[in-house]
Amino acid sequence: MKRGLKFMLMISLALLFTMPAAGCSSAPASSGKSGQFTGTAEGYAGEVSVTLTLENNKLTAAEATGIKETEAVGGRALKQMPEMMVAANSVEVDTVSGATFTSKAVLAAAAAALESSGMELKAQEVVVEQKMTPGTYQGEAYGKWKEGSSEGYRFGSPQIISPTRVSVTVDESSILSVTVESCDDTPGFIEEPIRRLPEKIVENQSIAVDIVTGATLTSQAILSAASSALEQAGADLKGFQTKEPRSNEEETYDCDVVVVGAGGSGTTAALTLQQAGLDVVVIEKTAKVGGESVVSTGVLAVGSKYMESISQDPASLASKEIIFEEMMEYNHWTADSLIISSYLDHNGETFDWLQTMWNQTDDPGLKTASRSGLNHGKGSHKYEVLYEDFFIPDGGTLLLETTGKQLLTDENGKVTGVLAEKADGTQVTVNAKDVVLATGGFAGSPELLDQYFHTSFYLYGMSTDCGDGMLMAQAAGAGEPQNLDPFLAEFCSNEFVDFYAGFMKFINYTGLLQLNKSGVRFYNEEYGASDPLAKGAAALYTNREAYVIFTEQDMAKLEENRGKALLTQEVIDTIPSYRDRAMVPFTTIRDEMQAAIDAGQGWKADTLEDLGKAVGIWDMDTYMNTIKTYLSYVENKNDEEFNKRPEMLYSLDEGPYYCVRIIPAIDSTLGAVPINRNCQVLRNDKSVIEGLYAVGQDASGFWGNFYYQTENTNAVTQSWALVSGRMAGEHIAVKQGKEVDWCIWGEE
Repeated sequence: MKRGLKFMLMISLALLFTMPAAGCSSAPASSGKSGQFTGTAEGYAGEVSVTLTLENNKLTAAEATGIKETEAVGGRALKQMPEMMVAANSVEVDTVSGATFTSKAVLAAAAAALESSGMELKAQEVVVEQKMTPGTYQGEAYGKWKEGSSEGYRFGSPQIISPTRVSVTVDESSILSVTVESCDDTPGFIEEPIRRLPEKIVENQSIAVDIVTGATLTSQAILSAASSALEQAGADLKGFQTKEPRSNEEETYDCDVVVVGAGGSGTTAALTLQQAGLDVVVIEKTAKVGGESVVSTGVLAVGSKYMESISQDPASLASKEIIFEEMMEYNHWTADSLIISSYLDHNGETFDWLQTMWNQTDDPGLKTASRSGLNHGKGSHKYEVLYEDFFIPDGGTLLLETTGKQLLTDENGKVTGVLAEKADGTQVTVNAKDVVLATGGFAGSPELLDQYFHTSFYLYGMSTDCGDGMLMAQAAGAGEPQNLDPFLAEFCSNEFVDFYAGFMKFINYTGLLQLNKSGVRFYNEEYGASDPLAKGAAALYTNREAYVIFTEQDMAKLEENRGKALLTQEVIDTIPSYRDRAMVPFTTIRDEMQAAIDAGQGWKADTLEDLGKAVGIWDMDTYMNTIKTYLSYVENKNDEEFNKRPEMLYSLDEGPYYCVRIIPAIDSTLGAVPINRNCQVLRNDKSVIEGLYAVGQDASGFWGNFYYQTENTNAVTQSWALVSGRMAGEHIAVKQGKEVDWCIWGEE
């Protein structure tokens, strides 16, 4: 678009999905009814409402609300889209990049409001004459980490989070330059938005440019901060809403193997295949490599020669045989024993192989042995160097921001490649002899979560893991998921309140009283501290939600003296596997509690009876009987129901009282596509789909429970991701007539 005193913006009427006829500009205008009309639709986290003010075939005002939509993402859609509707005299406007669910809800709600009026609108050109005051302006917005959060410190962010700061220089009518001055979001995710978005804003003269896939919150923070700076300059933001042009280009690649996903499992598969002498293409949906593996810290590495070399007591390390028995007993033989056995056979050698490569880079790789595991720390760097120092220099092809859409098959059902699409719309065809699916499960798809688990979760993992691999596999004939489970996080959350950035997510670690939706206790709350994943999170998932009850005194102790304040150190020392995370300083708990109350997810009352009435969902007789029974346990220091230790039967003698609703949180899903011990994808009749493999969180059969937490296992999820990629790569290489050489530790 040319710079000038006027920006002409024609609103596109070609939407990605069909809108009701009342909003179509091709229909003749009709009078209908004037006045205010409201429509609603389901957004990302709740109901979105749009109110239109209509007068004589003109849309004079529009307002969108959705109190449960995320401020950083959905908030931009709620603000910008109504403004564009008024300017265009149409309810058919472009969606906001990165806010798909909220955008679609705004469009649907606006269409419903318009239909109820009986009025038909005729779209018009949006003409904006910018009259900005030349100069440089600064805007601020929070992205991944919110004000007061210290959670980002675990992932490499500063301990005290500041908002993302963006400088924008303008003349009277144009954006001249954009600079991201500072950003405290997670290293490894912020680099691409910082590099690309300023250039895009200037090039397109728009704050409606596409976000960087996989870095939604940081991208939205940069765009929000830039919008704020432009408003300070006197800009009419409706004139800076041009969508990026879509590409009509097509690209074709021919290779031996295409790997869909560049997370941990996709990376090891790609490197194994390439080092065997095969031509490999990797397509990755986001703008970075590593996937969910970048936030994992450790791996089970049984049989690793490297681990033996750094262990203080190598003789104490458990054998493959011992761990096999432990894992199979833990899952009660519901997992595929052949897959478990193959995983353990490849386990230690995989990490020796990886460490041999890391030793040739500036990344330390694996370090610190404990039990049968190794720790490699968080961060993207260890995966970036594997691509930068090995995969790409050795001839591999890496296509970022490229999403797999469909598997190619021949007349016999053999998979022969992948159809994909780049973020700019470029259509990609990759022809290959074999395909490896490594797309990370479907935790980012609310529809699939509801379909398979019938409940809500808060997602701590990657929102881009939307089940692409599973859906493509099923379309090619793959069987239904087996041993399908959510990969539960140890802490709790709420789908309407952001507990992740603060400390309320640790409230389940404290052992405070919890009730289910029926108003009764459902487990020994002690497990929230002693076994928060295998027992605590599992119990919460089974009941779908819980209501935590505590007193003002409990709140004050948590706020002033950390989680430890509720228990003595002597008691903590007697609780097996008590998590240090319960020792966090609950410095923001009052603000978080108020946020929960404001969102209708928290309650406060002077008496326990009034608290039950305030929550409003319980049969009061059932609730009061639960409270009466629990108070007797507290008084007698004896939990007759669940045998909770007396020290955790906290007093409820004195109010005020608080209650907060919590739900399970997940990092990903476990077991989407059925496989055999070679990671080949299976049909329902257990026959193999030729040419198709699944690894990591996409693969089923390895899991028979939410997690493996035995005497000699730890960090199994990340270990499975990396090892399964190696397993698939080895089988494909041999099948295609190549040899796979396992390294001997210390050789390069």
